[in-house]
Amino acid sequence: MHKHTLLSAFEWLPASRQRALRRNLVFIGATLVLGLLSKAFAAGGAYTVDDGAINAPGECNVDGSYTGSTARSALSGACTSRAMPNLQWGAAIENDPDQTQLSPQLKGALWAWQDAGVEIAWAAAAHIAMDRRHPFDGADLGLPLSWQPFETLRLNLNAGWAHAYDDGERNHRLTWDTGLEYRVAGCLTLLAERYGQQHGDQAWQAGPRVHLGKQVDVDLVVGRNLAGDRDHWLTTGATLRF
Repeated sequence: MHKHTLLSAFEWLPASRQRALRRNLVFIGATLVLGLLSKAFAAGGAYTVDDGAINAPGECNVDGSYTGSTARSALSGACTSRAMPNLQWGAAIENDPDQTQLSPQLKGALWAWQDAGVEIAWAAAAHIAMDRRHPFDGADLGLPLSWQPFETLRLNLNAGWAHAYDDGERNHRLTWDTGLEYRVAGCLTLLAERYGQQHGDQAWQAGPRVHLGKQVDVDLVVGRNLAGDRDHWLTTGATLRF
């Protein structure tokens, strides 16, 4: 008797794409297991654009993502303590064939207008290259803003500044990010975003987010660079909240 599997629905894909999809699915499963067992949290995820909210006091999230075309993986998360309810702290670790980077992160609530669905926060991160003699790799400062005009729709806007070492050069750039989240059903949200830097990279990403209850989300994201080599990518990710 023929056994049907999730991958059998993608038999039309080339063998290399099937292997990449299999690795992505394995990474999602491993991320969820680690999230259930781990007590070490950080911040991040498959999407780039931040929102203006922070975790509720006493709540945490852990995120993981994997991009097959660049072999880039990320594991991250964040927590807000009850003792400091307006401050969210965390870290992210990213790994690709060129380097491994650790990024401590802080995010704080600035202002909220609940009746209008508006939230504004500040966010800061430092980047440390783990495999270089001079580890400091840069820093980011940003102001994430969210506006939810309808229950099913949320718009996100980020404005910020980035300091980075690019091939030994110190660069300072303004950054901008825009994104939207549209809740199609109780178990499905569609996301799209575009982001970039002054005189630097620009890209877009979009895809579905499947909600497995209130604690677990799974993302499937397609993206493309809008400058330079215009690479495409496919990213899978998972988020656990508790």
